Amino acid sequence: METPSPEDVRAALAKFDNRHQKIVIGMLTMMVRDPKRVREPEWISERLTEVTLLAGDFEADSPHEGVRAVQEFLAGSSVELLRASYMLFQRVGLDLAPHAAEGFTLEDALRCGLSYVPGFAPAAEADGAPAGVSAEESAKASAPAPAAGVRDLGEQPLARLMAERDLKPADLVSASSEQLTHRMVTRAMKGRRLTANAMGKVHRAWDQAAGRAHSRDELFNYEP
Repeated sequence: METPSPEDVRAALAKFDNRHQKIVIGMLTMMVRDPKRVREPEWISERLTEVTLLAGDFEADSPHEGVRAVQEFLAGSSVELLRASYMLFQRVGLDLAPHAAEGFTLEDALRCGLSYVPGFAPAAEADGAPAGVSAEESAKASAPAPAAGVRDLGEQPLARLMAERDLKPADLVSASSEQLTHRMVTRAMKGRRLTANAMGKVHRAWDQAAGRAHSRDELFNYEP
């Protein structure tokens, strides 16, 4: 398989509905956990069936009918699902390769993978976590996803402004009425890419804590 570009991966995933996207993310999780086995057809086939059973939300009156429904679904979808899964796995590997020396976690891989899925709902809003992902991992993965290949955008103007006014993350959390978290503020200060929604929460909390309105460009040097 040729090296997929970020645009290739996004295009492949954009064609899928939510069920297919969950399965691909579930497969990414399995592949990252055991990368040495991704070239084993039998292992991949077993994992695909397992992930599909968990993520597919198939309605069936009995386990037997459930298995049959999965088999019928995979008969028409397995090729495209596996193609997209391999593309995403390869792309995530390329994106995280520059950080191999310092190490990266499953959380990092999931964040990177989720950044390629158009409109993928965060764990707190989705009907369920992606198959193969524990509740804890899903919660972590739902944190703002970095753009492909970009994990750290560097300290933001927000951090300097907070230091000048001797404000701490706790001050912004206290000023917010939108369930802002300390972790979200810390990530915003360090330049871990935020979603538009999270950036808006931090922006509004800052305005409240600072006592005057600031433009987004005064706080951040990137667009969400």
